[in-house]
This record gives sequence, C-alpha cells and structure tokens, in this order.
Amino acid sequence: MESVEKEITQNNVELARKNPELQKLREREQTLTAPTPDLLDAFRPLATPIEGAYLSHPSEEFSLRVRAEYTNEGIVYSAALKDEGEMSGDALDRMEVPTEISKDAYEFYRAQPQFPDINFLRTKPLKGLAIDFIEGVEMPQVEYESELSDEEPAFVQLLKTGLVDMSSDPSVRKEVIAHRLHGSETLKPSGETIDAFAERMFKDMVATYTMGHKQVVVGVSGMSGSGKSTAVRILQEKFSETFGEEFTPVVLSSDDYHRGKKWLEDTYGAPWTNWDDPRVYNTAELASDIKRLADGDPIFHKHFDFATEEVMYDDIVAPSPFVIVEGLYAGSSDLKSIRTLHYEVPTSIATSIGRDVRRLVLEDRENGSIGGPGERLRYQLEVALPSYLEQEKPSRNSFAAYCRPLAERAFMLEKLS
Repeated sequence: MESVEKEITQNNVELARKNPELQKLREREQTLTAPTPDLLDAFRPLATPIEGAYLSHPSEEFSLRVRAEYTNEGIVYSAALKDEGEMSGDALDRMEVPTEISKDAYEFYRAQPQFPDINFLRTKPLKGLAIDFIEGVEMPQVEYESELSDEEPAFVQLLKTGLVDMSSDPSVRKEVIAHRLHGSETLKPSGETIDAFAERMFKDMVATYTMGHKQVVVGVSGMSGSGKSTAVRILQEKFSETFGEEFTPVVLSSDDYHRGKKWLEDTYGAPWTNWDDPRVYNTAELASDIKRLADGDPIFHKHFDFATEEVMYDDIVAPSPFVIVEGLYAGSSDLKSIRTLHYEVPTSIATSIGRDVRRLVLEDRENGSIGGPGERLRYQLEVALPSYLEQEKPSRNSFAAYCRPLAERAFMLEKLS
C-alpha cells in the first residue's frame, strides 16, 4: 500500500507540472566539464569570488542554497530553491525560485557548521552562461541555463566544443560537491516517513494512556510544509478506526491562537511582518483551553483566516482523552506543565521550505502578508527558519520510549474486550 506522504508528494508534483505559475519558474540547465584543467584558463582572470552554503542534502526532494557573490558593484546576497527536475534532451529541466536575502541571513547560515559550504570563482561571458573554478575540484565547469524556448547562441555552441556534457550526472552538482568536501553526512534525512512517524506517535499515545493518564496532550512541532497536518490526520483516522470516535484526538494548532494583525499592529506598531515571532501566538490561552478540556469543559474552536489575517471562531470542541497540539510553537514553555509528549516532524529544512513554497502557488495563498514564491522563500530564510532553529524545544520524553511496549499489550486487550 502506498504511503500517504508519497501519494501527496506525487500528486503535488503532478499539479506543479500543470501549474502555469510554477511553469514560469522552470529552466533548462546544462553542466559541462573541461577534460583538462587548463582548457578554460583564459577565463580565470575574469572571474570573481562566490561563497555559498547548502541547507539541503543531495537525496532530498529540493535543493536549497544561500550565496554571496562579490561583484564590481558590491556583494550580492542571494538564495535559490530548486526541485529535483528531470532530464529533457541534453538538459536538466527543473524549477528554480531565486531571491535576494539580507547579509545577516546569509551570515547566519554560513556560520552554522551543519551546512556544507562551497567556494568558487565565476565569470559570466553571456547571460545564462557561467564558467566556474571550484575550490577543491580540479576540473572547471561550464553552466548554461536557458528558458525552455531559447535558442542556443553561437558562442555557447563554440565554447562547448571539447567539453564533456555531465548534465545527467549528479556528482558534478555543487550541492553534491559541497557535501563531499564537507566530509560528513550532515543534513542527511532520517529516512522516517510521515506514516511511520504517525505510527510511532500512535503507539506512544496509547501506551501513555494505558498507564493511567486522564488526558494525553501531545505536541507536534515542525516548520510550515513539514507534514504536521498529514501526520495529525493519519493519527486521527487510526484512533477512530481502532478505538471508535470517542477516542479520536482533539486537534489544536498553535497557529489558531494567532493574535491577529490588528492586535499586533496596535500593540507593537505597523506594519507587522514577523509572523513567526513568539509574540504572535497566545500560547498561554492555548494552555488554558487545554486545561478546560481536561476538566471536562468544551471550548470554542478557532482558526486563522489568511484573507483577513485575523482569528475566526467557528465551532465547539468537546473534551477527548487525547489532545494533539501542532504548530511552530507546539513546544512552547507555556504548555510544559500540561504537555505529556512532544515530537518534531522528521522532515528536513529544504523539503519543508520547498513544499511550503510550492503549496503557496498551488493553493493560491498569496495575500498582503504572504507574497509570491520568491518573497515567501526570502521570508522563510530571513525570519521563519532562524526563529525555528533558535527556539528552545523540549527534550524527547523518555517515558514514552520506556512504556512503548505497553501499546502492543493495549491492542491485545482491545481485541479481547
């Protein structure tokens, strides 16, 4: 049976291929190498330095890098998000979302030891054409990027003479080179699928409940696009199918305890743009609502409306033995006294950001606070990701690991009842 995560990813990839906005971001990318290092030496004196770091692993669905390019006009700080792409003829056809970023953002990632860096010299004889001399790599590279309908200039055809086309070989990609030079498997995804992650949480929750907890409160942290909602939906369905509707977990999102644009701007000044700041979310009110559920009292359900950028009330939530809190601040210290378990979704940084940017277009989420793909990528790198990496997260609950075997016994007892 195909995993839920794999099915969703395949569907989104197919939708992206058909989406006209995402198609505008696609380019054909060719990479060629010089069989002898001195073949392109005449271009070296014209080259200027570029430094960069990768926030992704080559095995991921998306590639994500930050870069500082030293130009005659000054240093340009930028980032680019790319999907895996596929070979089309002699070129790699892939989506690329570029954006400028701040110096502070670039230096933040460059200073992180887990992000492999890369340094090279580059010259650009023509638009879309780059000749790179990579530090630590003997053979220079020629990169040529073009729109799907572009005709190849004569100079490019001439330059390619004597070069080896390596476009289909991942080993020449700078991301792979950066990781190879880094010398360790940093950023390698855990390999745990969202389905397996949900199954692990399910067993922990059941085991914890059978130990006598009246209400099991589970925090599920993760960036936007990490798969929190998918994991939670799997959990709800599994509880309902196994134990009945009365055991289906209540789901509360820290996002739904958003204070709203008006309150934030009245309190801190307009315009308010840092939507991932802890001040945005009233986690103390979230904790209070969970305590009310534990006392057997219903609460109002609310959600953040992307169009109005305010919180809307929409339903009544009845108490349940299980409460799942998902969101960026599901690990908030305000929830410490009532939270039983805490997990972080095992989806990597680049994959989370890539899926978030793609979803922005597919679900047409653009509004006054969330711009197009480039603006969203810039916000993620300058604001959201640093906030997420720097926030204090709860340590893994060892009690859950200790009592996990009891979950299997709980299933046995359920079969006998």
